[in-house]
Amino acid sequence: MKTIMIFLAAVLSAHAAFAQNHFEQAVKWYGKRAEGAVGYKAASEPISNAIEHFKKAMTEPEKELEAGTYLMRSYVYKGRFVLEDEDAKREVFAKAKAVGEQLVPKYPNDKELRFENLTAIGLWGERLGIFKAAREGIADRVKTEIEKFVSLDTEFRNAIGQRALAVLHLMAPKIPFIMSWPDKDFALEMTHSVVARYPNDIGNNFFYAMALTKHDRDDEAIPYLKKALSMKPHPEYLLEDRHFHMRAEKLLSKLKDS
Repeated sequence: MKTIMIFLAAVLSAHAAFAQNHFEQAVKWYGKRAEGAVGYKAASEPISNAIEHFKKAMTEPEKELEAGTYLMRSYVYKGRFVLEDEDAKREVFAKAKAVGEQLVPKYPNDKELRFENLTAIGLWGERLGIFKAAREGIADRVKTEIEKFVSLDTEFRNAIGQRALAVLHLMAPKIPFIMSWPDKDFALEMTHSVVARYPNDIGNNFFYAMALTKHDRDDEAIPYLKKALSMKPHPEYLLEDRHFHMRAEKLLSKLKDS
């Protein structure tokens, strides 16, 4: 009996070491995800290697949540900054969404997990087309997920949850009898509140400017776009911020030409 227990302990220890090793390798690859990037286009190898190691690390219960959250984040990153084909993007966002469906019921109060989950659902839904997403209830689901996330922590990552809710209201169409809740006035008020609290965030400035343009207040939007473009991308969100810069440049050019 003692021999069996020693054997089981050794097996469990080996499994834990296996998961830990893969997790450490995955984090190293994830840390290299922007190496060699051109603009906001990333090389495939670092994030693809991170994904493979996170998938293996997730098999160990003690690493399931942390590795799973990173795995979703890695799928989203690959879909946004590596892949170009829309079908391939939708497929990888669906993989991230599937991980969320597995983990969120087990860890409903984990903020990092819930943020990655709502991001995956939202990006997957976008690839279906905004009207199809509305008709199939995906936009309603995203709204519910964001509201649950905001209830956990209003100020998470410079109020990114409130910003996401505002942007959803800003971009989603009103469809009689299907989706009546989108409110562009709410979006303007919320993006203004967020940028007032966190004025040194590139995304907050960009989305407040976008909300202003939706209210035909282009002259007021221009200073916020210029401010977004004046800020250096955050090292942790290098490609994300470069992408915001690209969008801000396009919107600013459009406003100046109008």
